[in-house]
Amino acid sequence: MKILIADDEPLARQRLELLIHEIDPEYEIYATASNGVEALKQCLQYTPNIALLDIRMPTMDGLQVAAEIRKAELDTRVIFVTAFDQYAIQAFDQNAIDYLLKPVKKQRLQQSLTKASQTLSQPGFKQLNQASPAPRQHLCAHTHNGLELVAIKDIIYFKADNKYVLAVTHNNSILLDDSLKTLEEEYQSIFFRIHRNALVNINAITGVVKTAPGQLNLQLNNCDETLNVSRRHQAKLNRLLRQKLTPADKNQP
Repeated sequence: MKILIADDEPLARQRLELLIHEIDPEYEIYATASNGVEALKQCLQYTPNIALLDIRMPTMDGLQVAAEIRKAELDTRVIFVTAFDQYAIQAFDQNAIDYLLKPVKKQRLQQSLTKASQTLSQPGFKQLNQASPAPRQHLCAHTHNGLELVAIKDIIYFKADNKYVLAVTHNNSILLDDSLKTLEEEYQSIFFRIHRNALVNINAITGVVKTAPGQLNLQLNNCDETLNVSRRHQAKLNRLLRQKLTPADKNQP
């Protein structure tokens, strides 16, 4: 049984390792991580049977790691270990096997590991909770530099590029495996479709320029490129932008 432990506190990782060895010396601590990015990289590389994830970790929290594990369809069972109980609903939305509160008791940990082990022996196991997870706060991409993260709030627009989608920020761009349709559904409150091949961050729109009859281009914050708005999306975009105007804006000439 291969187990990953992810926690930004070294003493917490050591305590879990000790408890696991006491429960069953056959359990193998295959990897440990001090932050969410390390945890995700190790999950993708080693595919542990069980991942014990702290929730509050630097760079990427445990909930985001679990969302990426789920997206990658890894055969890894997630158990959250945290000092905070307010994340329980979100944890089970990510199809967690269990949710343990610190300080973790040996008997309680044993129950969770046994439960996770039993599901691993079930062919075609599907975890019961199918609730839609909360939108990811970061997106991951595999590049020549390794695993890269981009915060959703920093993305100016998504643009379809052959089989991939380009996520563009003010100083970078990365290729994603996600489809434009999937991203539109996940971030419908943040991004607006302006063309069949483009989604734009609503908060990044700084202006609309009419270049010819029936032709509109968007000006975007921290972006030299202007994006064309297809005719079929212009009316809905105009309504959206009017809704964003404050009363003071509406009174301006």
